[in-house]
Amino acid sequence: MLVKWKLFQYISQMDRAAITDWRKRLPVGYPRADLDQFLKLMVKTKDWEYPDIDTLKSKRFAGLTELRWKSGGKPHRILGYKSNDFEYTMLVGCTHDKKKYDPPEAMETARRRKIEIESGEASTREYQLLTDEGTTGQDVP
Repeated sequence: MLVKWKLFQYISQMDRAAITDWRKRLPVGYPRADLDQFLKLMVKTKDWEYPDIDTLKSKRFAGLTELRWKSGGKPHRILGYKSNDFEYTMLVGCTHDKKKYDPPEAMETARRRKIEIESGEASTREYQLLTDEGTTGQDVP
């Protein structure tokens, strides 16, 4: 049986898409391409395991995980959580170097955004992966 995960992303009250916006701020070239390739591989992988995913290590961030890959030798992360069977909600994108996140408040932002989704203050929308036709990291309407 072919398993395909669905990826969702945080949508703010102002209708801003967290991961789409973050991807647009990444440099054109390898950082964007590596993100796209990583996510395309993850959605086809049945069992997500370390080092591709890891749990955040504090009770304050219980239930949150980070998707992990490198681009240009720099660790990149998407903080989020498993929202259903074979569904993952992405909350914030960042880099992670020497135990520091950039932006520095990424973990707290992820925690707050998860609470906003759970309380109905914010929503999610399916994240559209890069396709061979050339569309990029857009939302599915």
